[in-house]
Amino acid sequence: MTAFRFIHCSDLHIDSPFKGLASQVPSLTERLRESTFQAFHKIVKLALEERVDAVLIAGDIFDGADRSLQAQLKFRRGLQELSQEGIPSFIVHGNHDPSNSWSHTLDWPEGTTIFPGNKVERFPVMRGGKTLAWIYGISYPQKEVNENLALKFNKDQTQGFAVGLLHANVGQQPGHDNYAPCSLQDLISRDFDYWALGHIHEFKILREDNPCIVYSGNSQARHLKETGPKGCCLVTLNSGAPANIRFVATDVVSYRSAKVDVSGNSSINEVLLAIQSQVEELAKESLTHEGLVARLVLTGRTAIHNELQSPGTAKALEEETNTFFEGHSPWVLVDLSTQTSGTYDIDSLKEGKDFVADLINLCEDDQDKQLERKIQETMKPVFKSWAGRKYLDAFSAEEIQAVTLKARNLALGQLVNRENS
Repeated sequence: MTAFRFIHCSDLHIDSPFKGLASQVPSLTERLRESTFQAFHKIVKLALEERVDAVLIAGDIFDGADRSLQAQLKFRRGLQELSQEGIPSFIVHGNHDPSNSWSHTLDWPEGTTIFPGNKVERFPVMRGGKTLAWIYGISYPQKEVNENLALKFNKDQTQGFAVGLLHANVGQQPGHDNYAPCSLQDLISRDFDYWALGHIHEFKILREDNPCIVYSGNSQARHLKETGPKGCCLVTLNSGAPANIRFVATDVVSYRSAKVDVSGNSSINEVLLAIQSQVEELAKESLTHEGLVARLVLTGRTAIHNELQSPGTAKALEEETNTFFEGHSPWVLVDLSTQTSGTYDIDSLKEGKDFVADLINLCEDDQDKQLERKIQETMKPVFKSWAGRKYLDAFSAEEIQAVTLKARNLALGQLVNRENS
């Protein structure tokens, strides 16, 4: 069979509001909102430069069911560029943009295929009058789809490659809603050549052998949990050979996280210099991006621990840093938190026979995860509420550990100082 080259992307989340980040530095609001559009434009540009045979988009094109008409028109404009060069696009709806929420009066460019939500359908990719591949797909008819959609796919062809386009949680990937849940074996059993997946915001190759099963990840990070490069996959399928997959970064705003060790710092001025030095290092690593969003965590044992933990201190340091980097290229937005501790000896304190020792051991020795389960149980009403589900993600194990450490350090700062006074 003739080689089939295509772009696999997903989770564009066009028109994301960036509410939390935008409120920190209002002057950057528009730049943040435009970043998802710019990332999609880079995908279109890549498709045109590489002269691919098709572009596949595996769901969540828009961020929410209430996307603006302007967002849909901008998306259509990109598809029009592809259409004008004879590059077809294939699209499925995901949980963020179910088919019942798209405009039904907006015409889409020639060569655009949007899969229905009631059944799996297949459409051919043609070149020179010959069928290169068949694209199989199904959309989400509404936001919550809990059935196994993978089992609805059945290969029905005699020529060309078979590619599945699906928005789903394969193998219960953590940190994401378990929509359209299926197993890796469910996908393997369909006898396809490639599965173009969406829903997980991280580039992941779940299986390299035929069938190749891949999450392209999102094209542009939208919050501080989504660190690292974001982009799309440039895929080449050849008969009898493994899929050739090249990840291509498309993000225009880099999201990074780093710890700033302020051990030994004895003044706020020293802390500010340490923060600025870390930001400058991250900015050097992000020169190919228009912007840098950095989550910094102050760590280490310092004599000014109590001052750093005082209400408003972290916010003041954050604002001072953002002001310092105004006009910088790439532009900079810093989110700052503290996990410092006092200069007391933790190892000596936890060997004691008092409440302080019990507190330290409780926070550090949670092998049966009782403390983690208690925190999750306490926060459950928040994450189950409408507002919580819309704006918040459930705590990860790493975040619970960070919260526990911060609580321990806050408590020790008060208890040890009181005992020493």
